[in-house]
Amino acid sequence: MTDPFSPDSPDPDAPGPPAWAELADGQSVTAQIIGRIHRPGTGGGWWYKLRLPIWAEAQLPDRITVVPDSVVFCVPARLVTPIEDIDYSGVPTRRERPPARPPRSSTAAPAGRWSVQHLPAPVGGPGRRVIHHESCWIPTGDPDLTLDQALRELARPGSEACAACDARHLPQS
Repeated sequence: MTDPFSPDSPDPDAPGPPAWAELADGQSVTAQIIGRIHRPGTGGGWWYKLRLPIWAEAQLPDRITVVPDSVVFCVPARLVTPIEDIDYSGVPTRRERPPARPPRSSTAAPAGRWSVQHLPAPVGGPGRRVIHHESCWIPTGDPDLTLDQALRELARPGSEACAACDARHLPQS
């Protein structure tokens, strides 16, 4: 069976049914539903893969113009609202498998370098520090701490491990 989410599916540019999608700035726009995805686990639930028509710049030999294009993105279902009297029964639906559980013996912190992100303190309150692994997508500067130094930093009051990167595997004291 062909995966409807694959670029190799039969006609991936076929229009899907429209729905209202809420953008990050609060705007509601009409987007085409490409598919539904159920993701298990934390942060999972139902997500929609949407296509939003946009204009794109096109460089021609004698001028610059605009041409129709689209952006494809995924959002949680809570940001998508069906439009009355539209049939959504043909929307391809997929359920992802739950992530494999790591073996119980893999409690060791990942190898690599670590960094500390200093967050502003509320007025009269203590500052916060977030420990990040070098692979984290949150930019924090040069990762210049060893694992031992990162663990000592994490043990200080007001410190916490980043929940988005491998620092979440650090042992909490």
